[in-house]
Amino acid sequence: MDDIRTRTGLLSQSDAARFLEIRQQTFNRWARDHEEDPPLLHVLPSSMPREATVPLVAVAEAYVLDALRRAGVKPHKIRPALRRLRKEFGHDYVLLAPELATDGIDVLWDFSRTKAGAGLIEARTGQHVIREIVSDYLDYLMRAEDGFPGSLRLRSCLPSNVVIDPLRAFGQPIFAGTRTRVAEVAAMMKAGEAPEVIVDELGVTLDDVRTATRILLGHAA
Repeated sequence: MDDIRTRTGLLSQSDAARFLEIRQQTFNRWARDHEEDPPLLHVLPSSMPREATVPLVAVAEAYVLDALRRAGVKPHKIRPALRRLRKEFGHDYVLLAPELATDGIDVLWDFSRTKAGAGLIEARTGQHVIREIVSDYLDYLMRAEDGFPGSLRLRSCLPSNVVIDPLRAFGQPIFAGTRTRVAEVAAMMKAGEAPEVIVDELGVTLDDVRTATRILLGHAA
């Protein structure tokens, strides 16, 4: 992929971490080089703090990596496994490959049974558990014609339907069915506006107001 999904930063690393509900230190660690291995996430070079260096592919990669973590795969052990997946799939964007939940899980599982992959997967985790969790998470990736993500629905924002689409609102997370950015709602709440007024002015729901407040302001509406 060499298009707006890879070349255009949509969010800063801190904002991407907030929207995915991943600790910022964890997201930053995934976005850094590690010895001879490249970063786990395809972020863009940064020249200033809070710069939008996270394109759609990196948001989606962090989302999938977090799903693997929740399924029992240890991210700090995954770099050599990703090398194996790159060889298997023949490209660098292995976390976004459509076949990740099938062939990819098989590769990760087999690799974890080797000496080089020891400790990659929690001992109590079964292969079927990983496959089910990752398959469920991948349902939130809306794929383009080339099979790779064109947009992402944010599971962390449920029950609100929040979408990141680089072709809409400059890639800022918006409430689906509206043109309203999540950040707009949070800004109005931070300014002291009543939730009912925000609902009326921006065409969102009270659940959407609660979502924006929780994700970006860190407390309930």
